[in-house]
Amino acid sequence: MKLKNNKRHLVNIDQVGLKSADSAYGGYLNAYSFEEKIFDEWINDFKNLLLSKINTEYFPIYRMADGEFRFLMGRKLNLHKKPLIKELLAITAEKLYIRNPNKWKTSWGEEYSPDVVSNLRKKLIEDIRYISKKGILACYYNENGLNAFTEYNKYLEPFFLKNNIPFNNDNYYPFHFVCSVLIKNNYQDFYRNKNILIATGSDDDSEEKIKSNILQLGAKSVSFIRISKTKSMQEKIDLSEIKINIDICFVAAGIGSASILKQLEPLRTLTIDIGGFINCFIDKTSSQHGGIFSHPEKNE
Repeated sequence: MKLKNNKRHLVNIDQVGLKSADSAYGGYLNAYSFEEKIFDEWINDFKNLLLSKINTEYFPIYRMADGEFRFLMGRKLNLHKKPLIKELLAITAEKLYIRNPNKWKTSWGEEYSPDVVSNLRKKLIEDIRYISKKGILACYYNENGLNAFTEYNKYLEPFFLKNNIPFNNDNYYPFHFVCSVLIKNNYQDFYRNKNILIATGSDDDSEEKIKSNILQLGAKSVSFIRISKTKSMQEKIDLSEIKINIDICFVAAGIGSASILKQLEPLRTLTIDIGGFINCFIDKTSSQHGGIFSHPEKNE
Protein backbone atom coordinates (compact mmCIF):
# COMPACT_ATOMS: atom_id res chain seq x y z
CA MET A 1 0.00 0.00 0.00
CA LYS A 2 1.66 3.23 -1.16
CA LEU A 3 1.31 6.78 -0.03
CA LYS A 4 -0.34 9.25 -2.36
CA ASN A 5 2.97 10.97 -3.07
CA ASN A 6 4.69 7.61 -3.69
CA LYS A 7 7.51 8.58 -1.33
CA ARG A 8 6.72 6.08 1.40
CA HIS A 9 4.85 2.83 1.84
CA LEU A 10 2.27 1.88 4.44
CA VAL A 11 2.26 -1.52 6.10
CA ASN A 12 -0.66 -2.79 8.14
CA ILE A 13 0.52 -3.93 11.59
CA ASP A 14 -2.77 -5.22 12.98
CA GLN A 15 -1.05 -8.27 14.51
CA VAL A 16 1.66 -6.32 16.35
CA GLY A 17 0.05 -6.82 19.77
CA LEU A 18 -1.83 -9.45 21.73
CA LYS A 19 -5.10 -8.00 20.44
CA SER A 20 -6.09 -6.47 17.13
CA ALA A 21 -4.23 -3.18 16.70
CA ASP A 22 -6.67 -2.19 13.96
CA SER A 23 -9.56 -2.43 16.42
CA ALA A 24 -7.67 -0.57 19.14
CA TYR A 25 -6.75 2.27 16.78
CA GLY A 26 -10.12 3.00 15.25
CA GLY A 27 -10.12 0.56 12.34
CA TYR A 28 -6.52 0.49 11.13
CA LEU A 29 -2.90 0.94 12.17
CA ASN A 30 -0.57 1.28 9.20
CA ALA A 31 3.11 2.01 9.79
CA TYR A 32 5.19 3.99 7.35
CA SER A 33 8.06 2.17 5.68
CA PHE A 34 10.88 3.16 3.33
CA GLU A 35 10.33 -0.02 1.29
CA GLU A 36 7.51 -2.43 0.57
CA LYS A 37 7.33 -4.76 3.54
CA ILE A 38 5.44 -7.82 4.68
CA PHE A 39 4.59 -7.39 8.34
CA ASP A 40 5.69 -10.85 9.53
CA GLU A 41 9.03 -10.58 7.77
CA TRP A 42 9.60 -7.01 8.92
CA ILE A 43 9.06 -7.72 12.60
CA ASN A 44 11.06 -10.95 12.45
CA ASP A 45 13.94 -9.00 10.95
CA PHE A 46 13.68 -6.56 13.84
CA LYS A 47 13.66 -9.30 16.46
CA ASN A 48 16.61 -11.11 14.92
CA LEU A 49 18.55 -7.87 14.65
CA LEU A 50 18.05 -7.16 18.35
CA LEU A 51 18.97 -10.66 19.45
CA SER A 52 22.16 -10.52 17.38
CA LYS A 53 23.36 -7.49 19.37
CA ILE A 54 23.16 -9.07 22.82
CA ASN A 55 26.67 -9.07 24.28
CA THR A 56 28.19 -8.19 20.92
CA GLU A 57 27.98 -4.39 20.71
CA TYR A 58 26.25 -1.31 22.05
CA PHE A 59 22.92 -1.13 20.26
CA PRO A 60 20.39 1.45 21.53
CA ILE A 61 16.69 1.48 20.64
CA TYR A 62 14.97 4.83 21.24
CA ARG A 63 11.19 5.09 20.96
CA MET A 64 9.81 8.41 19.78
CA ALA A 65 6.16 9.43 19.93
CA ASP A 66 4.05 12.46 20.76
CA GLY A 67 5.99 13.49 23.86
CA GLU A 68 9.32 13.54 22.11
CA PHE A 69 7.84 15.12 18.99
CA ARG A 70 6.17 17.94 20.86
CA PHE A 71 9.28 18.65 22.94
CA LEU A 72 11.38 18.86 19.79
CA MET A 73 9.00 20.39 17.25
CA GLY A 74 6.35 22.12 19.31
CA ARG A 75 2.63 21.54 19.32
CA LYS A 76 1.14 20.85 15.87
CA LEU A 77 -2.46 21.14 14.75
CA ASN A 78 -4.52 17.97 14.63
CA LEU A 79 -7.75 18.79 12.82
CA HIS A 80 -9.34 15.60 14.12
CA LYS A 81 -9.11 16.52 17.80
CA LYS A 82 -12.32 17.51 19.51
CA PRO A 83 -13.19 20.10 20.49
CA LEU A 84 -11.14 21.65 17.70
CA ILE A 85 -11.43 25.12 19.21
CA LYS A 86 -9.51 23.92 22.27
CA GLU A 87 -6.75 22.60 20.03
CA LEU A 88 -6.58 25.88 18.11
CA LEU A 89 -6.44 27.93 21.30
CA ALA A 90 -3.64 25.79 22.75
CA ILE A 91 -1.51 26.15 19.63
CA THR A 92 -2.19 29.87 19.37
CA ALA A 93 -1.24 30.36 23.02
CA GLU A 94 2.16 28.78 22.38
CA LYS A 95 2.74 30.61 19.11
CA LEU A 96 2.04 33.97 20.74
CA TYR A 97 3.90 33.03 23.93
CA ILE A 98 0.71 33.49 25.95
CA ARG A 99 1.71 30.09 27.24
CA ASN A 100 5.46 29.59 27.44
CA PRO A 101 6.30 26.65 25.11
CA ASN A 102 9.50 26.14 27.10
CA LYS A 103 7.67 25.39 30.34
CA TRP A 104 7.53 21.63 30.43
CA LYS A 105 5.77 18.95 32.42
CA THR A 106 5.29 15.61 30.70
CA SER A 107 2.79 12.81 31.21
CA TRP A 108 5.74 10.72 32.40
CA GLY A 109 6.32 13.15 35.27
CA GLU A 110 9.32 15.05 33.95
CA GLU A 111 9.30 18.74 34.73
CA TYR A 112 11.77 21.33 33.46
CA SER A 113 11.95 25.06 33.99
CA PRO A 114 11.91 27.34 30.91
CA ASP A 115 15.50 28.49 31.43
CA VAL A 116 16.95 25.00 30.82
CA VAL A 117 14.62 23.68 28.11
CA SER A 118 16.45 25.23 25.16
CA ASN A 119 19.74 23.58 26.10
CA LEU A 120 18.00 20.31 26.93
CA ARG A 121 16.39 20.34 23.50
CA LYS A 122 19.78 20.81 21.84
CA LYS A 123 21.23 18.00 23.93
CA LEU A 124 18.33 15.71 23.05
CA ILE A 125 18.88 16.34 19.36
CA GLU A 126 22.56 15.46 19.79
CA ASP A 127 21.66 12.27 21.64
CA ILE A 128 19.12 11.24 18.99
CA ARG A 129 21.67 11.88 16.26
CA TYR A 130 24.14 9.65 18.09
CA ILE A 131 21.60 6.89 18.66
CA SER A 132 20.51 7.04 15.01
CA LYS A 133 24.06 6.15 13.97
CA LYS A 134 24.49 3.41 16.55
CA GLY A 135 21.09 1.77 16.74
CA ILE A 136 17.40 2.23 15.96
CA LEU A 137 14.86 5.05 16.08
CA ALA A 138 11.51 3.37 16.77
CA CYS A 139 9.22 6.19 15.70
CA TYR A 140 5.47 6.62 16.03
CA TYR A 141 5.20 7.16 12.29
CA ASN A 142 1.88 5.77 11.10
CA GLU A 143 -1.65 6.39 9.94
CA ASN A 144 -4.39 5.17 12.25
CA GLY A 145 -8.16 5.31 12.52
CA LEU A 146 -8.03 7.47 15.64
CA ASN A 147 -5.70 9.98 13.96
CA ALA A 148 -3.68 9.78 17.16
CA PHE A 149 -0.59 11.99 16.86
CA THR A 150 -0.67 11.84 13.06
CA GLU A 151 -0.23 15.62 12.99
CA TYR A 152 3.53 15.04 13.30
CA ASN A 153 3.88 12.77 10.28
CA LYS A 154 4.62 15.50 7.75
CA TYR A 155 7.13 17.18 10.05
CA LEU A 156 9.16 14.17 11.17
CA GLU A 157 11.46 13.55 8.22
CA PRO A 158 12.07 17.27 7.55
CA PHE A 159 13.02 17.68 11.21
CA PHE A 160 15.52 14.83 11.01
CA LEU A 161 16.94 16.19 7.76
CA LYS A 162 17.32 19.70 9.18
CA ASN A 163 19.19 18.37 12.21
CA ASN A 164 21.42 15.92 10.32
CA ILE A 165 19.84 12.89 11.95
CA PRO A 166 20.04 9.80 9.73
CA PHE A 167 16.61 8.26 9.23
CA ASN A 168 16.32 5.47 6.71
CA ASN A 169 15.47 1.85 6.06
CA ASP A 170 18.43 0.69 8.12
CA ASN A 171 17.81 2.58 11.35
CA TYR A 172 14.02 2.97 11.49
CA TYR A 173 11.43 0.51 12.75
CA PRO A 174 7.88 1.22 13.91
CA PHE A 175 7.29 2.37 17.48
CA HIS A 176 5.03 -0.59 18.28
CA PHE A 177 7.61 -3.21 17.29
CA VAL A 178 9.58 -2.73 20.50
CA CYS A 179 6.88 -3.98 22.86
CA SER A 180 5.78 -6.62 20.38
CA VAL A 181 9.03 -8.58 20.35
CA LEU A 182 9.08 -8.56 24.16
CA ILE A 183 5.70 -10.30 24.48
CA LYS A 184 5.05 -12.36 21.32
CA ASN A 185 6.50 -15.25 19.33
CA ASN A 186 9.37 -16.69 21.35
CA TYR A 187 9.58 -13.58 23.51
CA GLN A 188 11.46 -15.77 26.01
CA ASP A 189 14.62 -15.17 23.96
CA PHE A 190 14.83 -11.73 25.58
CA TYR A 191 14.57 -13.03 29.15
CA ARG A 192 15.69 -16.62 29.56
CA ASN A 193 19.11 -16.87 31.25
CA LYS A 194 19.70 -13.15 30.75
CA ASN A 195 21.22 -10.68 33.17
CA ILE A 196 18.86 -7.73 32.82
CA LEU A 197 19.48 -4.17 33.95
CA ILE A 198 16.57 -1.78 34.47
CA ALA A 199 17.13 1.99 34.44
CA THR A 200 14.03 3.84 35.58
CA GLY A 201 12.55 6.04 38.29
CA SER A 202 11.88 3.12 40.59
CA ASP A 203 11.53 2.65 44.34
CA ASP A 204 11.79 -0.35 46.67
CA ASP A 205 8.22 -1.47 46.03
CA SER A 206 8.28 -1.23 42.23
CA GLU A 207 11.73 -2.85 42.03
CA GLU A 208 10.55 -5.85 44.02
CA LYS A 209 7.60 -6.34 41.66
CA ILE A 210 9.61 -5.80 38.48
CA LYS A 211 12.33 -8.17 39.62
CA SER A 212 9.88 -10.90 40.61
CA ASN A 213 7.93 -10.72 37.37
CA ILE A 214 11.01 -10.73 35.14
CA LEU A 215 12.66 -13.58 37.05
CA GLN A 216 9.47 -15.57 36.49
CA LEU A 217 10.10 -15.16 32.76
CA GLY A 218 13.39 -17.01 33.15
CA ALA A 219 15.88 -14.19 33.65
CA LYS A 220 19.12 -15.07 35.43
CA SER A 221 19.25 -11.77 37.33
CA VAL A 222 17.57 -8.36 37.48
CA SER A 223 19.42 -5.28 38.70
CA PHE A 224 18.52 -1.61 38.80
CA ILE A 225 19.84 1.87 38.26
CA ARG A 226 17.50 4.36 39.88
CA ILE A 227 17.08 7.63 38.08
CA SER A 228 15.09 10.79 38.75
CA LYS A 229 11.36 10.54 38.14
CA THR A 230 11.17 14.21 37.20
CA LYS A 231 14.56 15.20 35.75
CA SER A 232 15.73 12.22 33.71
CA MET A 233 17.12 14.43 30.93
CA GLN A 234 19.57 15.89 33.44
CA GLU A 235 20.46 12.61 35.12
CA LYS A 236 24.06 11.40 35.32
CA ILE A 237 24.17 7.67 35.98
CA ASP A 238 26.88 5.68 37.74
CA LEU A 239 27.78 2.28 36.29
CA SER A 240 30.48 1.51 38.84
CA GLU A 241 28.16 -0.71 40.87
CA ILE A 242 27.46 -3.00 37.92
CA LYS A 243 29.70 -5.98 38.66
CA ILE A 244 28.23 -8.58 36.31
CA ASN A 245 28.03 -8.88 32.56
CA ILE A 246 24.71 -7.33 31.48
CA ASP A 247 22.90 -8.96 28.56
CA ILE A 248 20.04 -6.49 28.04
CA CYS A 249 19.25 -3.04 29.43
CA PHE A 250 15.66 -1.85 29.67
CA VAL A 251 15.21 1.91 30.03
CA ALA A 252 12.02 3.68 31.08
CA ALA A 253 12.72 7.37 31.55
CA GLY A 254 10.33 9.34 29.39
CA ILE A 255 11.88 11.84 26.99
CA GLY A 256 15.09 11.52 28.97
CA SER A 257 15.53 7.92 27.86
CA ALA A 258 17.80 9.07 25.03
CA SER A 259 20.34 10.45 27.48
CA ILE A 260 20.17 7.32 29.63
CA LEU A 261 20.55 5.05 26.59
CA LYS A 262 23.68 6.92 25.57
CA GLN A 263 25.21 6.71 29.04
CA LEU A 264 24.75 2.92 29.03
CA GLU A 265 27.09 2.53 26.06
CA PRO A 266 30.01 1.19 28.17
CA LEU A 267 27.98 -1.96 28.84
CA ARG A 268 28.27 -2.80 25.12
CA THR A 269 25.03 -4.64 24.63
CA LEU A 270 21.41 -4.30 23.54
CA THR A 271 19.81 -1.30 25.26
CA ILE A 272 16.06 -0.79 24.80
CA ASP A 273 13.79 2.12 25.66
CA ILE A 274 10.59 0.36 26.78
CA GLY A 275 8.80 3.44 28.10
CA GLY A 276 5.45 2.90 29.79
CA PHE A 277 5.64 -0.83 29.16
CA ILE A 278 7.60 -0.97 32.42
CA ASN A 279 4.18 -0.79 34.10
CA CYS A 280 3.38 -4.26 32.77
CA PHE A 281 6.31 -5.60 34.80
CA ILE A 282 5.08 -3.78 37.89
CA ASP A 283 1.47 -4.91 37.51
CA LYS A 284 0.68 -7.95 35.38
CA THR A 285 -2.87 -6.72 34.85
CA SER A 286 -1.66 -3.47 33.29
CA SER A 287 -1.80 -2.90 29.54
CA GLN A 288 -0.45 -0.31 27.14
CA HIS A 289 -1.37 1.35 23.86
CA GLY A 290 -5.06 0.62 23.65
CA GLY A 291 -4.68 -2.67 25.49
CA ILE A 292 -2.68 -4.42 22.77
CA PHE A 293 0.46 -4.80 24.92
CA SER A 294 0.53 -6.45 28.33
CA HIS A 295 2.61 -8.85 30.38
CA PRO A 296 3.78 -11.70 28.09
CA GLU A 297 2.07 -14.32 30.25
CA LYS A 298 -1.19 -13.17 28.69
CA ASN A 299 0.08 -14.61 25.41
CA GLU A 300 0.18 -18.10 26.87
